[in-house]
Amino acid sequence: MGAVDRIGDRLRRADARRERMLVVYLTLGDPLPGSPVEAAVAAVEAGADMVELGLPTPSTRPRGALVRESFERAAGLGEERVWGLLGEIREALPRTPILPLVYPRTVDDLGWDRLVRCSREAGVDGLVLAGPRGPEEVERVAAADLSAVPLIGPSAADAGRLEAAAGHMTYRGLAARTGERLDLAEARRAVAALAATAGKPFLAGFGIRDEHEIRALAPHAAGLVVGSRLLELLGAAEPRDRLDTLRANVRRWKDATRLRERKREDGCGST
Repeated sequence: MGAVDRIGDRLRRADARRERMLVVYLTLGDPLPGSPVEAAVAAVEAGADMVELGLPTPSTRPRGALVRESFERAAGLGEERVWGLLGEIREALPRTPILPLVYPRTVDDLGWDRLVRCSREAGVDGLVLAGPRGPEEVERVAAADLSAVPLIGPSAADAGRLEAAAGHMTYRGLAARTGERLDLAEARRAVAALAATAGKPFLAGFGIRDEHEIRALAPHAAGLVVGSRLLELLGAAEPRDRLDTLRANVRRWKDATRLRERKREDGCGST
């Protein structure tokens, strides 16, 4: 890893504060929340610990409807502007981990060499790899001195190798695609089972919608990712109210990541 370990610092800080990290997703160039830099800064000021950023490229078509629509709104941004915006966000948020979201099609459009080189030059901390084509791709990111965060699905055959090749953490999807509603009881059981066997900290995402779900899942994951729900809320808000909507919801979500103290039971002989 690079000399500045923002991800490790956030993980340690969350543990010290008895809370979990909140990761907020935004798509670069999507006009819905307004300026990408302003939106990222607003999210962090409201409590987000990390920012995950979609990179719109010509062939990338996310499966989740709301994220796909966000990519469509950002179409035509252009590669040069993508890297420029990443650099601007890094300058505005010097202490916040920034994690671009990379799909296989993103790699096809940009090429591995340009992707990792430009990511490093923009100052990002790592890459979230959605659908990595094997542990070798995860290792390639790590070899570029970036923290590889592979998305590992529930039925991934090579989950162990992907986790071993990951940097600070992995990303575990709770649903088949972003934006799907969770069966919270089942999601909580799945995340608890992962926590019992995972060799590295993990983020949990796909389908998380509110503070009730965050509070239920937080004891078992290192961080919770909210993306589609934020896009949905921003789309329902008046344009002039969108940044305030972002801030208000991020504050609620972050508050839900704080672990509650267990009530102590009276000991034997206490009165």
